[in-house]
Amino acid sequence: MAESLAVDVAKRQVRRGRLTISRSVGQRTVTYFLLFFISILVIVPLMWAFAASFTPNDKVFQYVFPFSWRALFPVDFTLEAYRSLFLEEGFTRPVVNTLILGFSTVILSGVTNALAGFAFARFDFRGKDLLFGIVLLTFMIPGEVTMIPLYIVVSRLGLVNTWTVLIVPGLANSLIIFLFRQFFAEIPQDLIDAARVDGASWLKVFTSIVLPMSKPVLITASLLLFLGQWNSFFWPLLVAPDPRLRVVQVAVSYAYEEHQTLWNQLLAGSIMAAFVPILLVLPFQRYYVSGLVGSGLKE
Repeated sequence: MAESLAVDVAKRQVRRGRLTISRSVGQRTVTYFLLFFISILVIVPLMWAFAASFTPNDKVFQYVFPFSWRALFPVDFTLEAYRSLFLEEGFTRPVVNTLILGFSTVILSGVTNALAGFAFARFDFRGKDLLFGIVLLTFMIPGEVTMIPLYIVVSRLGLVNTWTVLIVPGLANSLIIFLFRQFFAEIPQDLIDAARVDGASWLKVFTSIVLPMSKPVLITASLLLFLGQWNSFFWPLLVAPDPRLRVVQVAVSYAYEEHQTLWNQLLAGSIMAAFVPILLVLPFQRYYVSGLVGSGLKE
């Protein structure tokens, strides 16, 4: 009787194991299919945009409606869009302007926000929690809400069409302050206390102990600040109409003409505008993810 019961239990366990394996395989199959389908939805438009940038403007949509696989390859391959973009439209200058703007913002804003985050993490002063709450509250306010009032201020200060108006308004960034504050708060207090006992100033503690331990959040903040400037459009369009200060996204928009849209040139500019962020994000992706996740989980 006992042997029969043991056999029945073993059979049930085997059947349960087979069902579990079958269910697991089915779930993985569905997951992979969904991932494959989503990848197709993302990759195909990018392939078409890349191919269309090497296609004459009048043939960009030749195989799109109805869609054919030939749309994913250039039709009558030509470099005309890129030649016009760089030689006639002067796309090189906006790229250089945006690189200068991005790296300047990374340095100036990175230092400013890191110091602010360190103060919120390690100093105790009256109204700290209230002030930090106000900083977080500003993150919830869309930039479009403050854009016109800010424009009125900078125009009265005579800063329109200057590098200052492109850099200074974005120096204080509530998201970056939050990331730094959360990361710095988790650095062991014993290290800081030991340095202070040895006579190190707060600035020495910040530069010699805190920053060397903060590589993930530094890379994350730098990428966010740079990409924010690289992708900015409305603010540069509003405050810097001077062609000499034109940035990448504004330059790309000039592919629209009064009577027609130069689609191949527009797509070529978009490809070039996406190229730099991809080069920056891919090598530092693991730091970027760990910086965001780590800072977000810290209390």
